[in-house]
Amino acid sequence: MPVIEKAKTLIWFAQRPSYWRHAVALARRKFGEDFDSPALQAEASQWASERTVSVAEALTSLGFLSAGNRPPEIEQGVLLRAHESARQSKVAMGGAGDIGLLYAATVLSGTRTAIETGVAYGWSSLAILAGLDTREGALLISVDMPYPKMDNEAFVGVAVPDELRVGWLLVREPDRRGVEKAIEMAGRSVDLVHYDSDKSYQGRAYAYPLLWDALRTGGVFISDDIGDNLAFRDFMAHQRVPFAVTCFEGKHVGIARKHDSSVEFRSK
Repeated sequence: MPVIEKAKTLIWFAQRPSYWRHAVALARRKFGEDFDSPALQAEASQWASERTVSVAEALTSLGFLSAGNRPPEIEQGVLLRAHESARQSKVAMGGAGDIGLLYAATVLSGTRTAIETGVAYGWSSLAILAGLDTREGALLISVDMPYPKMDNEAFVGVAVPDELRVGWLLVREPDRRGVEKAIEMAGRSVDLVHYDSDKSYQGRAYAYPLLWDALRTGGVFISDDIGDNLAFRDFMAHQRVPFAVTCFEGKHVGIARKHDSSVEFRSK
């Protein structure tokens, strides 16, 4: 990164005290062991690829769907309006993840309270909120840190239509504060977690245990891009719970179901 760009990034973080913990965590990674090396990423990708199944098979294996049945699907009209809203926005952000998996998991698990990390356009938010839509008092708390220097704050969640925003709370902070705040706002008990923010091993090792501890027994834990490193594999090995791996547009997604045998995860 050029010196000028580094200076701009430092200024951006310096002007936002609530982001300082996150900035310190980023700085520490430069001097610690590299858990996101190309070799470890290749190992994680192979591990995930060897376990990949369809969304229907994943949901069936976890007890959310009867064998032979098709997962529920989000209304196409909702998606078309969301794509148009995203197209008209003035900044480029991350693409849509596996909306079908998120929507089906939300509906089939009977989720009433959910937490997600990473919003961007709001595709995952849209899927979860659409699954919650018919449940009175349902709540989604989303944690999102604006992209540094991109001025994208006004467009975060733009894909979510107005009619689905009831019961949606957006915490505009990095994971190092936002996750803790979201858990408190949810009363420390949630039915579904979707992780799609800090993709580093260290980032996941920080947030996974916090979110897992807040997840009720029988709740759903979903993490995107698990082929980036071995954090999801290690976390599942410690928890010893049922899990499955799916693939969407070349990226692997992990989904697990919490039960009573879950144990504390100790990060590296």
